[in-house]
Amino acid sequence: MPEFDYYKTQMSNFTAQTGIKVNYVQLPVDAMDQKIPLQLSAKDSGLDVFFTGSEKITAFAGSGGAEPLDPYIADTTQTPASYNFTDIAPAVETACQQGGKTYCIATHTGGAVLYYNTKLFAAAGISGPPQSPAELLTDAQKLTKGGVSGFCVRADKSQTLYDAFQLWNWFVPWDNAITGTYFDKNWNFLIGSEPQASNFGTFYRTLLKTAAPKGIATYLVTNCLQDFQQGRVAMWQDDSGTIPQVLDPTQSKVATDTAFEAMPCQAVNPDHCELVQPFGIWMNSASKHKQAAWQLIQYITSQSTQVSAVAAKALLTPSRLSVLKDPATTAVLPPTFATALTYVLNHPDVALLPFIDEGVAIIPPISNGLSDLITTNTPVAKVMATMKSGVNTIMKSAGYPKPFPSS
Repeated sequence: MPEFDYYKTQMSNFTAQTGIKVNYVQLPVDAMDQKIPLQLSAKDSGLDVFFTGSEKITAFAGSGGAEPLDPYIADTTQTPASYNFTDIAPAVETACQQGGKTYCIATHTGGAVLYYNTKLFAAAGISGPPQSPAELLTDAQKLTKGGVSGFCVRADKSQTLYDAFQLWNWFVPWDNAITGTYFDKNWNFLIGSEPQASNFGTFYRTLLKTAAPKGIATYLVTNCLQDFQQGRVAMWQDDSGTIPQVLDPTQSKVATDTAFEAMPCQAVNPDHCELVQPFGIWMNSASKHKQAAWQLIQYITSQSTQVSAVAAKALLTPSRLSVLKDPATTAVLPPTFATALTYVLNHPDVALLPFIDEGVAIIPPISNGLSDLITTNTPVAKVMATMKSGVNTIMKSAGYPKPFPSS
């Protein structure tokens, strides 16, 4: 992602300021998601600082792999008042906190948006982006012609939950900040409960079977990005982090034809339908260089670094309120994106995974069900019931129902 490429360019400046040398390693997301948990569980002291999504907090905090950062924030000898931790948007930073402790600092807010090709919309006689799932399906089918697919999401089992989450939030009620749209406080699996289970499942199947690229069941984020950049996809729902690559005319044929939209929340989930997945910077609890690690974390999440990253068009969703509100920042953002991001941050759901120990364990039955919706003709209700049964089995084996967490 451009953001992390940018931070790498700043390491020489950090070293000049602090005398601390950094071995900055970048890995593909899949490789990183496999390697970091192994290093943490092995108490590998060779890793000091790492980036990853805030949805990993339950696993990292539970294993003791992530260092609580509150003592460093509160220590005025290590953290000057000018760092101003409270400037980081509280609604975003809560995703990095659990049990009253802070385990990561949000480097960006994230924000899921609909990318759409205005030129293809105009050619199809569509006046603007869809405002409901029904409109999205109709528009996607209308746009699917002449070698163009109407809609794209990552649907490979390894990544499908990320984008499907964004779509089911239009169908599934949000219940609470800990389990979001996954469970209510009685541990009922909301995604698999009727009628929303079949409503979502039918929409997802129809959309991806009639208006998505061929082979959608194996699509990763890179596939949707490439197809959209080449004008082979008219709409794409995903994280906003790839916007710089879409708007770069050296990489994209649609740089001047792209606009952005946050699909409005629907009546079933009116206030928390927009995925806000803060990416965080974390400290390994096994690090032997914790003071230096904290200096690096401060530097990367400082106001000045975020401002310069936005100016370089490497960061579109800064986590600091002062940067989000800075006229110089909003002037750099794509016009339609600023409006979309404002809506996203006012209707957030940060629980991409439920903040419980079993958050990762329940992914396989959900991902398998999502894949079955588009690769089989098994009745939708049966697929969703199987998904629910798989999740319930995992939860029961873990001792649920348990008392609902208070925080």
